[in-house]
Amino acid sequence: MSVHKRNNNGTYYVAYRDENGRQHTKTFGKGRAAKREAEKFDEQVKAHKTIEVPLDVSTPAPGKKIFLDELSQMYINAKKAEGKSIRRLKELAVILERHIIPAFAQRPVEQIRFDEVINRVGKIYAKRSPVTRGRYLAYLKTVFQFGVDNELIEKNPLRRWKKPKERPRDTRLTVTDLNKIKAAAVPHLAWAMEVAWNLGVRTGPSELLALKWGDINWEEQMVSVYATKTKTRRIIPISDEFMARLQQVKDSALSDFVVEYNGRQVKQISRSMRTACRRAGITYPVVLYDIRHLFATTLLREGGDLSAVSNLMGHSSIQMTANNYYHLLGDEKRRTIAKLPRLDQPAR
Repeated sequence: MSVHKRNNNGTYYVAYRDENGRQHTKTFGKGRAAKREAEKFDEQVKAHKTIEVPLDVSTPAPGKKIFLDELSQMYINAKKAEGKSIRRLKELAVILERHIIPAFAQRPVEQIRFDEVINRVGKIYAKRSPVTRGRYLAYLKTVFQFGVDNELIEKNPLRRWKKPKERPRDTRLTVTDLNKIKAAAVPHLAWAMEVAWNLGVRTGPSELLALKWGDINWEEQMVSVYATKTKTRRIIPISDEFMARLQQVKDSALSDFVVEYNGRQVKQISRSMRTACRRAGITYPVVLYDIRHLFATTLLREGGDLSAVSNLMGHSSIQMTANNYYHLLGDEKRRTIAKLPRLDQPAR
């Protein structure tokens, strides 16, 4: 919630939420006077003073034109009620609130055109990868389709848009380079890398950074990992060596979280990872998630059972594991084809 200025026409506006948590946008025109009015309104909102609130978006009147902020809030409310990932919904809310809603706040959803949405996302996220832009457009398409399915709007402006197929990431990280990066990392990152390597967990806030000491069964030497992505729980065995490391770190822990920094939960770790890679002299792109890929490919190269690896990774099917990782195992293919018996040579 604050005062913003549109780049396309210079008008000032305030994006805010009412007492029910619904997103709204109020425009004040151009110039210094408009800016002062916007700042005054912004202060009123922050002080919880009375403001004008549109009709309850949960019960739109028949024939009422739906605006994007209303449709977005209805979608988020519906998905929260269904138990969808709060983290993903928050990401969607930020995208909509900061960039998309302000651009289309003055017109009903029915008047939004396909090319406008594509151009808007392309302009805002020009420095992001095509994969990221595709993910954001997929979010928007889902919101629009929610409106169509619930008869709130008649058409989805992105109905003909198809998400580009993502090219498999070219993971170049090796165990040797992983050790170099770990040696150059700050202590909490080095420990996070060690945990990720030994457990093969997803390396973001959903698994690695959410892991607590209470998730570890010390007697059975296993850890219970809850995957918010699939809403499933899996059990990962812990080696004797890593079990000893866990106990060593736990003895000096200041919080409930396995990965912590100054007694607090770590929320993001990507910047520290980039710094460690630079210090280690790694010249190709590396992200923390590459450790999970390396975990899987190493196990498969060492003869690990595909079904077991799939279970450790928390994949929904063995086929998913094979599709994601077998294309990286060129040596395995070569060793396999070498086992093919030769046919008898024809007599000359």
